[in-house]
Amino acid sequence: MNKKLRNNIFFKISILLIFIINSLGLKAQNNCEIKLPEDVSLPICYGEEISLSVNPISNCTYQWTRNGAVISGETNHSLNIIVTENNIKYGVRVTNIETQEECSDEITITMTEQFEIEFEQTQLTCSNNNAENGQNAKVIATAYGDNYESFTYEWGSKYNDDVWTNPSNPQEAIGLKAWREYYVKVTGVTTNGDVCEQTATFVPRAYPNPQIEIVSDPKDTTYVQNPYVTFGFEGETELVEYNSWSWAFYNNPDNQNEITITSILENPVNVYPESLKESKYSVKLNVKSAEYGCDTTFSTEITVLPVYLKIPNVFTPNGDGINDYFIIDNNPAGADNNTENTRGFEYDSYNPINDYYLRTKLTVFNRWGRIVYKSDDYKNDWDGGNLPDGNYFYVIECIGEYEESRRYQGSVTIFGSGR
Repeated sequence: MNKKLRNNIFFKISILLIFIINSLGLKAQNNCEIKLPEDVSLPICYGEEISLSVNPISNCTYQWTRNGAVISGETNHSLNIIVTENNIKYGVRVTNIETQEECSDEITITMTEQFEIEFEQTQLTCSNNNAENGQNAKVIATAYGDNYESFTYEWGSKYNDDVWTNPSNPQEAIGLKAWREYYVKVTGVTTNGDVCEQTATFVPRAYPNPQIEIVSDPKDTTYVQNPYVTFGFEGETELVEYNSWSWAFYNNPDNQNEITITSILENPVNVYPESLKESKYSVKLNVKSAEYGCDTTFSTEITVLPVYLKIPNVFTPNGDGINDYFIIDNNPAGADNNTENTRGFEYDSYNPINDYYLRTKLTVFNRWGRIVYKSDDYKNDWDGGNLPDGNYFYVIECIGEYEESRRYQGSVTIFGSGR
């Protein structure tokens, strides 16, 4: 046999051997058989997570299917599934990327019958979980299934709370708090001796709370020289009747978590302390319902600000609704300012002057020193009267809670009145 023929025969035999080895290798190494974990056997319990796998082979790709439909993205040699249905068929196709040889396998996953878990709350509780009467809800869990002969119950909480059960009925959890999630793990034994676990969660409800809203006058901001705030509350008494209440005021600027004053009045008046910087003070109202004895706490905040007056040096009482009055306002810039020329906004954008001080006296003089206007409790309501346009002089005396009086003086021009 010549050398050329011998080489040709050798080449063909080599190709054939490679094909046989690859084909046998693909089948021998894997045989495309889908395997369950060693400690798992059919049927599988409802909700159990298992891993299906085939032997990993180099240079091979994998594609998994569910009931014949491709599972997108599942191209590994293993597939994790959660069993929630019976008789679901999973398949895999293994492809050698060099030889394009393929093999496939299928497995039908059977499932033990699912059992049901129902809850019944036999006792409500109060919504304040920190109070003793906010930790007495009771809930009964009941599991049932046609092919199950017994169930055991184990209660727990994701908050790591201790969960107590009724000594005579382990299905009943006691001493629970409202609006917190609890779980029960139920172990069921079928008539065939299969053991399955399922977990269900429950959130206990509370007695209805009074529908209360804290109201105050002034509403949300007061000033250090007029620090009196009257509080009250409004509610839907026909929904949940309440029979007692108590107020707690947090007036300490150095420790705003400290209760400084309490009251059981329906409309208490709180006097805020002197402060030269912006501070927020908490107010809490605890209301007790008559029917259930539950306490519910509501809260709000009051901002206390220092006073820096803004006094205009001109106003234009021409009846156009803008800058018609001599308006003294608080200066949000944080300093007394008596050089404002005009107020370029409507009059509902300022607060009454007696929001800032307990009382404000205003006296206005003409250039000869004669008093042309006087008010012992000025309310930003002077429009110049019948005075003609011109320059006038004012003295403003402000009486506050923490100072006898503060005196401002300067000039103001009435302009454009047509008088």
